[in-house]
Amino acid sequence: MNETALRIATIADLDALAWRIARLREEFLSNTNVDLSSMRTVIRDSWQRCRALAVNAELNLAHFVATNDQQLRDLYDLNVAFLRAAGPVLLRLRATLGNAGYVVAISDAEGTLLDVDGDPACRRKLARKGLLPGSNWSEAVAGTNAIGVALATGQVVQLVGAEHYCTGWQDVTCTAAPVFHPDDGHLLGVLDITGDYRLVRPFLTGIMAAAAAEVQRRYRLERVTQPARSRIFSGWTPPVPSNNASPVAGDQLVLFERLADVMRIVSSVLDPVRTPFVIAEQMGRLLDASGTVLAEGTTAGPPRTYFWTVSGEAGQKASEILQHAIHDPTILTWRFCDRPFIISGTTITNYKEELAGFPLPDISGMILVVRIPARPWTIADQQSGATLAAHGAAILRHARLYTDLQAYAAQTEVLNTLALFLSTLIDPIRQIDVVLQRILALTHLDIGMMVLKEDRHLAITAVPEIAIDQEQILALVETVMSTGQPIWLCREHAVAHEGTLLPLHDCCDLVVLPIILHATNAGALLIGSRAHRHISGEDLTLLLTITQQLGLTLSNARLRQVASENDALRQANHLKSVFLASVSHDLRSPLTAIRASVEDLLERQHEVSPIDHRALLSNIARETARLSRFVDQLLDLSRIEAGTLPIDREWVELHALVHDVITNFQQQYPVCRIEIFLSPTLPPLYIDPTLITQVLWNILENAQKYGPPEGPITIEAFCTNTDLVISISDRGPGIPINERHRIFDRFYRLERDRRSHRNGSGLGLAICHGIVAAHQGSIWVDERPGGGSIFRIMLPLINEQPTAWCPLEYHSRESV
Repeated sequence: MNETALRIATIADLDALAWRIARLREEFLSNTNVDLSSMRTVIRDSWQRCRALAVNAELNLAHFVATNDQQLRDLYDLNVAFLRAAGPVLLRLRATLGNAGYVVAISDAEGTLLDVDGDPACRRKLARKGLLPGSNWSEAVAGTNAIGVALATGQVVQLVGAEHYCTGWQDVTCTAAPVFHPDDGHLLGVLDITGDYRLVRPFLTGIMAAAAAEVQRRYRLERVTQPARSRIFSGWTPPVPSNNASPVAGDQLVLFERLADVMRIVSSVLDPVRTPFVIAEQMGRLLDASGTVLAEGTTAGPPRTYFWTVSGEAGQKASEILQHAIHDPTILTWRFCDRPFIISGTTITNYKEELAGFPLPDISGMILVVRIPARPWTIADQQSGATLAAHGAAILRHARLYTDLQAYAAQTEVLNTLALFLSTLIDPIRQIDVVLQRILALTHLDIGMMVLKEDRHLAITAVPEIAIDQEQILALVETVMSTGQPIWLCREHAVAHEGTLLPLHDCCDLVVLPIILHATNAGALLIGSRAHRHISGEDLTLLLTITQQLGLTLSNARLRQVASENDALRQANHLKSVFLASVSHDLRSPLTAIRASVEDLLERQHEVSPIDHRALLSNIARETARLSRFVDQLLDLSRIEAGTLPIDREWVELHALVHDVITNFQQQYPVCRIEIFLSPTLPPLYIDPTLITQVLWNILENAQKYGPPEGPITIEAFCTNTDLVISISDRGPGIPINERHRIFDRFYRLERDRRSHRNGSGLGLAICHGIVAAHQGSIWVDERPGGGSIFRIMLPLINEQPTAWCPLEYHSRESV
């Protein structure tokens, strides 16, 4: 069984699993004594029930119990409350799964389909098998299928295609969850998801269980009154109103006044636990009875009872009578009654007292009242009791509805608070302990643990740090991950062998819930309490929703991490491409020129004139210098990025440094005109002159390259209290504002340069940025008024006595 359950959770060998199950089914149909020990218990038992019911195993089309529109309308009318409660849930399931190859269906308590919707292609395929409204899918009619097994077992069921009993259904897989009445527990119907047998997914069981719980909660909130079914049974005496009734007597007036008082008392109670006791007590006081019992529930199980008796011998005797009465088969048919009734005590017990019964409309309940000594039940008694019973039933419904609304509001607040908290976390995967602490605070529990399967290993995070039995925890987690179903363990309610399953020795209640990451059961959330705490169905629904929200948050975090890694990889790949293109171009160009000059010299070594010979050698020298400069730039950039760029600092006069740079630059670009505006009070700088010279040269070269050939280029410098600022402005086309922050990235080139195929490596400004940053300075670019760009370099002054701020005064103006 465990092996099969684990294989259902995987897809790789699903075909082999389906083939093995199909072979077991054929052997089972041909031989009753076949060994089915490897089959899941729920499927094995269903096959045996189908054999006992003599179901035709060769069925290819479902049986229709509603064959026309009128019968379908009658079927809808009988289940109108159930359909209304399930409507929003079905819409959400259809929106989530309807276009992924699944069909969503809902059936009544007899297995007859009420509605079918979902993926159009899958609907057409399944319609040929009879999956349509009006078809019956109980085990007795359609054999082993998810709806029929869910009806028979009352559990969430998922079937691989080959596990179906009938031949016609073995190419589909389905998951079904039963929905129960929130008050009396009887079955309302079944929710089902059906698709291709390869679409089996373990997490669908959790989704369907949560959907069924949501329908059950909504069913209670539906204010739909079901038509009462009247039935006359032995011992029932309906009140007969008299046309000659006398006016209200004094005792009747007192009774009605008392009725107003007790109704006011009943109306003031909104606690669903206390309300039944208050109703029973006030019914006894209203009718001056010795004892009352309020009972509700179905004949399928023992009713829930709430007793009230007076003190003394009369109360003891009344308690005995009522204890016998609530187990009498005649009185247990109260759920079919819609009016007050009188039953003779001699038909129930050895006592002669008569019991009055008052039905509780719409909640499948009644109130039995006994008087000791016996007195006749007047019409006024019956009318007053019926009025209080109807009012009490309404108050009980309102109390439960009010409690449900409060619980729903509290759950919504918890989920909203948790969603807001999770949205503020930058990396929830690295903050699991913080997430667990917040979940414990919101659910008022004190033990939390999360187990995630990563790289075939289970990572455990516990809050608080407690001693755990790791083997038992891993066993529980593996079970939850393989089945997709939550597990609830309670030390107080566990039998002897179950008590040993609790992996935490100081824990009383523990719930283990599956965590779904990327549509796969990838871990579990363990949450519990040291002290005993009753965990209701609403609590379990809340915990399942929290787990789903947590799984979604972790999945999104993983996706963001993968997207970030992909962006980094794309950026690195882009840089690699740019680097290769730049290197190949900047290396090929000088190498091509050098090779051409050398080959020309070799071919015409005896014919080359001295002038041509010198020109070729000059070309070789120039291209070699260009190649050497490019290699030096690559080396400088690698040192800058590695943080190993050597800085040989010394005290330097900026005036002398700038003039040296301008002189050398003017020799290479004699046409370019440069204007210099330097403050006469510039202090010495503690810098590496070679590196700063390289910065100035690169910026000047860019200014000459992009501006007019004759310039002018302007160099300015002034100092503040802490820094010296150098500005180099040109008259070029300028730099777009959206690209200014990127021009200092390595290998980055302006979009217009890439489109026009302008030469350049994208290294010069990156090297400038690295050199200035190594001097603890900064470099940026601004727009020059009138057109062009201004590159600004800010270098810190290293002086024991900072130089006072000096405004920009042009005491020296030179033009080169």
